[in-house]
Amino acid sequence: MKNPKVVIAGVIVAACVAAALLLRPWEKGGPAVSPALVQGEVYYTCAMHPSVISTHPGACPVCGMALVRRVYGVQEGAPGETQGTVTVSAAQRVAANISTVEARVSRLDMSVTAPGIVAVAEPGRSVVAARERGRIVRLFVDRTGTRVRKGEPLLSLYSPDVAGAEEEYIVALNAGADSSGGVIAGAARRRLRERFGLTDAQIASLRNEGDVRDDVTYLSPIAGTVVGKSVVEGEYVDEGTALFQLADLSRLWVTASVPEQEIGRLRAGERAGISVEAFPGEKFQARVVLLEPLLEQESRSLRVRLEIPNPDGRLLPNMYARVELRLEEKSALVVPSPAVLYTGDHPVVWVETSPGVFAPRAVETGATAGGETEILSGLRAGEMVAATGGFLIDSESRLESPAPGPRANSGDAPRAGAHDGHGM
Repeated sequence: MKNPKVVIAGVIVAACVAAALLLRPWEKGGPAVSPALVQGEVYYTCAMHPSVISTHPGACPVCGMALVRRVYGVQEGAPGETQGTVTVSAAQRVAANISTVEARVSRLDMSVTAPGIVAVAEPGRSVVAARERGRIVRLFVDRTGTRVRKGEPLLSLYSPDVAGAEEEYIVALNAGADSSGGVIAGAARRRLRERFGLTDAQIASLRNEGDVRDDVTYLSPIAGTVVGKSVVEGEYVDEGTALFQLADLSRLWVTASVPEQEIGRLRAGERAGISVEAFPGEKFQARVVLLEPLLEQESRSLRVRLEIPNPDGRLLPNMYARVELRLEEKSALVVPSPAVLYTGDHPVVWVETSPGVFAPRAVETGATAGGETEILSGLRAGEMVAATGGFLIDSESRLESPAPGPRANSGDAPRAGAHDGHGM
């Protein structure tokens, strides 16, 4: 009786020899082979095992997958088509989730979405500063966040300089218009208005009452909200000290960051929709007022300024916003964006030239919006392209593409018939 270990070892050796002959059929000692393939000849191969080549359809003897139809060498096709048509069976189409869609002329949605932040509009800002040295006598508005009307009293400031200027004005008025008093009074009035900030109404009251006061009341220059207060009652201040910061929040700015590739389509005056997390499902209308002249180096984006009405004060500065710029639509030849592959020097789409046969086509792309990409050249309306599964088709094409070298019949081309899928 034979030793079992010897029997098992013999079986393993035989299996290895058979596998070597199977995977390298054109080496000396392998199965019989047919003449070399010529350019344009149809053959069948396995996508997983490119060494398996047959002149007949069938199954791969290594993995059992259906052999795929190929054409050796360069194939004639539509302008822009490259080498490597791929034939896909119905079963492979389902397994690889390959679907096709018609290239069509459509209205391309040119909207651009970008993140933004709400801010106070610069023209709506105002600073109330001390025009003279003095002491805060009274604060009529004593907290930030208070809304004030234009002309509403903010504070009163004691200043001997103001009292001296008012007394000079009264003396000039009493001198009469027939002497130099009229000229001096005019100069004193301008000094009170321009140097110390008294309004015409305050100057008129001083003229009518003739009572010199040693304090001046500061009035709000705008209707808005107190967003900053830097003084308290009894505090001494110098000339130029900022007392209040006011902001008109009825009109705000939104600053959005738009990617570099989108800025060529932006124009001042474009309309936009603004949404914020505080009011989900609601959109506020805005308008582009400025495209900043400098591109941000790190983010490669452009800051775009929009103006948005805020009459009810619902929007607040420093809110995060989502900006949707609705640009003008245009008619274009489009395909789904996943159909365009960027795997080489040029974008490529896979065109179904006949049922189950796909050919690569180099195209020139334009704008991308709404999940669709504009095709500028290389494709015609009505052609069917692979909307999904294009990467798998492209991979299979690369697996089976013949390497550059001598033409067929030189002895270096793949040998056909080694595995024909009908048995060995």
